[in-house]
Amino acid sequence: MNDVSRTLSARDRVELLCWLTCGSLGAYYLNGDWPAASFHVQAAHKWLERHQRLADWLTVAKLAAIAREIATQHCAMLEADWARAAVEEILDSEDLNYQSDVVRQVFDDCRRALAEKRTPE
Repeated sequence: MNDVSRTLSARDRVELLCWLTCGSLGAYYLNGDWPAASFHVQAAHKWLERHQRLADWLTVAKLAAIAREIATQHCAMLEADWARAAVEEILDSEDLNYQSDVVRQVFDDCRRALAEKRTPE
């Protein structure tokens, strides 16, 4: 088995952004407040280690900032029972369930957000 970590692909960036966004929603759901930067750093390192990827601190910081933006757009959905149940599932698992309605919606927004960042103005 190959233990060599590699840099983030475009798909990895979307998945990491989705992980950070869902984590932010989970933290907001539990605490009623948005998590600190240290939360995003720990969450990113956990994801990177699990997926054997590498990312520099600036990449993580940029993705964390985007995650916060996307999470704030989705926090109203936490008022719905189905969304709260999905967030509880996220909090209890080691990885995201990409079949979940919440994760699918967040993933699509993450994909769009990163595509917009790559588009020259």
